[in-house]
Amino acid sequence: MTKILGIIQARMSSTRLPNKVMLPILEKPIIWHIYNRIRNCDLDYVCIATSTNPNDDEIEKFALNENIPIFRGQEELVLDRLLGAAEKFSSDAIVRITADCPFVDPHIVNRLIDMYRKDPTLDYVSNTIHRTFPDGLDVEVISNRFMKFLSANLDEFYKEWFIMYVHEKHENFRCINYENQTNLSHLRWTIDYPEDYKFVKKIYEELARKSGIFDMQDILNLIKHKPYLTKINQKYPADTSSIIYKNEKNKKTSFELYKNDQN
Repeated sequence: MTKILGIIQARMSSTRLPNKVMLPILEKPIIWHIYNRIRNCDLDYVCIATSTNPNDDEIEKFALNENIPIFRGQEELVLDRLLGAAEKFSSDAIVRITADCPFVDPHIVNRLIDMYRKDPTLDYVSNTIHRTFPDGLDVEVISNRFMKFLSANLDEFYKEWFIMYVHEKHENFRCINYENQTNLSHLRWTIDYPEDYKFVKKIYEELARKSGIFDMQDILNLIKHKPYLTKINQKYPADTSSIIYKNEKNKKTSFELYKNDQN
C-alpha cells in the first residue's frame, strides 16, 4: 500500500507579510485552519515541515501543542526539507501544501491523491503546471523517488525553486496536470500581503461559521453575490511566486554570464 504524507510547508520569515502563518482567523492561526482542512483527506499522515531557523520555534511550539507531527530542516533548500520529512515519516510520496494556501480544498486534494494512487509510477501530479484553479488552491503530489532524483541533480538555487524547475521540464518526467473545467487562474486566493489577509478573513467570517469546511464552489458562490470582496486584494496579480521566480532566475543567469565572462 502506497503511503502518502501530507506536508504543510511553513516558516515565519515571509518578507511580504511577516509571521503570516500564525496570523489569527476566527481566533485560530492560519496554519491551524490549513491543518484542519486537510487532516481528513485520504492521507496516511499529516505533518508540518519548517526550518531550523530560531524564528520558526513558534511553529514547532504550535505543532507540539496541537499534537501535529513536525519536521525541521533546511530553510532555503525547500526540496531537501520536504525530502527529510518524507524520510522521517517513511512515506512513498507527499502531498505538498504551502502555508499561504488557507483555502486548500479537500475535494481537490483527494482527487489528486486518487490520480497518484491509481499509478504510483508517476513522478508528480499537480494542478499548477498549467493553472486553471484559483491561486491558493495549489496541490502537488510528489513521489519520494522523484524528490531523491531531483535532490541529487539540482543545484542550491533549484532546490529552493524545484517546483518551478519541474514545471519547466515537466515533459521530461512522468507528470500529470489536473485542470478545472473553467479557467479560474486569475482569481487570487493566496496570502502574501496585508490585503490578502483581509480578504481571507472576510471569506472565513462569511463561510466558516455556516458550513465548517467550505470548498471552492462555496467561495465562488459567495463572491458571485458579493463581488466587492474580490476588490480587496485585486491590485496584486495571481501567481506572484512565478513572477518572483522569474526575477530570481534572471539574476542567477546574469551572474553566471558575468562570472564566465571574467574567467
